[in-house]
Amino acid sequence: MRSHHLTKTLLLALFLFSNSALAVETESQREAIVAPRAKRFYKSNRARQYLSFGGNYTSDYNSKQYELTSRYLYQSDKSIHEGNFKQETNYADSGSGSNKKYEVRKSELYDISLSSKRIIGESKNYGVIYHRTIHDRFEQYPHDTRSAIGIGRIFLNERLEWDVSLGYHDVRHYDSEADLITSWRANFKLSDKLTFVQRAYLFFDQKSTDSDFKSSLVYRIGEKVSFELRHSFERRKYLEDGETEAVNQVSRSFTIGLIFDLN
Repeated sequence: MRSHHLTKTLLLALFLFSNSALAVETESQREAIVAPRAKRFYKSNRARQYLSFGGNYTSDYNSKQYELTSRYLYQSDKSIHEGNFKQETNYADSGSGSNKKYEVRKSELYDISLSSKRIIGESKNYGVIYHRTIHDRFEQYPHDTRSAIGIGRIFLNERLEWDVSLGYHDVRHYDSEADLITSWRANFKLSDKLTFVQRAYLFFDQKSTDSDFKSSLVYRIGEKVSFELRHSFERRKYLEDGETEAVNQVSRSFTIGLIFDLN
């Protein structure tokens, strides 16, 4: 009865926020949406913050590129806030010989993303908000925005986190659509030496369904050494324009390794 009430509360609390991209997105684009909620709250009386600025310049015989980046991250026991900014400009040359100039601007990209994850009051519930805007006036689809808002809960003495969010994705001159994302993080100790860890999400919109599961079994060999067996599974199923049959892509990998605790 309690779990039914929680599910009902979660669904009622979800609210459709605002606008972002093509139905067929890359794995890294989908990961960017899910990654902010995967960060764990900082278990300390003090908060920690991170701020960085970067730049990059590249050129070859007929083009050049400037790139500026910045990132801010705040983590405490109650909230996590993150902001990322990227500006990239590409030029192509014109003329030849001594009259050659890099004066033809080919792209001017602005990419900003904001995310927040916060504990609600003194409860085990938390809210999540995500927004990203991509703008390049030289592209066929110049403006791409995605926003989402949702709610989650921490279960079983912080061994499980589960959340659900609703979002809206809008691409100027292309299309717009709503989507639903549910994700969870699990960390269960199966015995004194064996631990199960999983991070997964399911992503649904009008034209595609994505699922991603990263699961590990960690076996402690000694005081500071553990053996890990990791299984990664990703499935992407979507409808291409003009196609009646869905495209079904599956990726699976197994990894074994050692984990060294140097503390």
